[in-house]
Amino acid sequence: MIRTLFSFIPFSVCLFWAITFITHYRKCDAAKRILTWFLCTCVVLYLCHALYFTIGLPHQMECLWTLCSLSVYPLYYAYICSLVSRPKAPMKLFLILTPGIIVAVAKYFFPCDALDNARKLLFSIQVIAVLYIGYRKLHTFDCEIANVYADTEGRDTTAVKHLLIAFVITSLLSVLANALGRQYFAQSEWMMLAILTPFSVMLFALSYIGFIRDFSYEQFVEDSKDYFGQPTQDLPKNEESSVGKCIDQILISQQLYLTQNLKIGDMTKATGICRTYISNYINQTKGMSFSDYINSLRVEYAKTLLSQNTENTKILTIASRSGFSSEQSFYRNFNKFTGMKPLEWVNIVKERAK
Repeated sequence: MIRTLFSFIPFSVCLFWAITFITHYRKCDAAKRILTWFLCTCVVLYLCHALYFTIGLPHQMECLWTLCSLSVYPLYYAYICSLVSRPKAPMKLFLILTPGIIVAVAKYFFPCDALDNARKLLFSIQVIAVLYIGYRKLHTFDCEIANVYADTEGRDTTAVKHLLIAFVITSLLSVLANALGRQYFAQSEWMMLAILTPFSVMLFALSYIGFIRDFSYEQFVEDSKDYFGQPTQDLPKNEESSVGKCIDQILISQQLYLTQNLKIGDMTKATGICRTYISNYINQTKGMSFSDYINSLRVEYAKTLLSQNTENTKILTIASRSGFSSEQSFYRNFNKFTGMKPLEWVNIVKERAK
């Protein structure tokens, strides 16, 4: 009884989130719709897992399990692609599922060890390819995000990257579980719990992050739109000085960096200089992204406020006055540029002043 309960935990998690996503399907963007199909596939996959570890699987169910196990990574890759680019046509989505379909159909009609080896090889290729290519796509997109938004919280894909790594780790546990077999788990319910708990936690976190994520690629395209054209070359040398002075005057002298939720499009409108020139100027002369540069200026301003803070102003107030959209963002960036927390920095400044 306990073994049966444990074996159905991942299935229950997937079923809960699949139903949640399905009920919101019409309101979902392209990424969430692909994630819905991913979760539905996981429901069938982990149902087969549960049955395998309890009563065993007939041949037809083994073929279905093969199909689902070879579909989850392509679907998750499609989800990643929809986060960082325009959604692919349904036919292209079908193409990345084709190898798994071929292996599953072949296994149905020609069950043999060679096809099991082919499934394992294809699965390994999928894991490596999705981890490498998917992570690179997410990293590249985050770099683009950092050159468009000063505040990247809720827009970057840091959580998705962490979950991708967790997904790979849990897949390795899946391989281990399959290698050990049903009889091994029949001897130890707690070993089954130790293997299946990471699956459940990862799947819940993956689904939750995907469900609450409201930022879409379409929003990124709109916010990064260049209102003054899209140059394809670097800023001419004879214009760098005048453009730099204009950017510095608007950004620093007029303290535009204190604007909450500042976007590079706001800089474009304020200066009349195209987005690419502004981004290239900051990247080349400051050696950092638009986001890091803006937040470094905000941290310096916050340090001034903290050093002059004689009325014990709350940290949240200082964060807001410095342009940060949240206290969490303030703490993260302050630690990033100073290596310490705000109060630790204040104490050090006080000690030096004595």
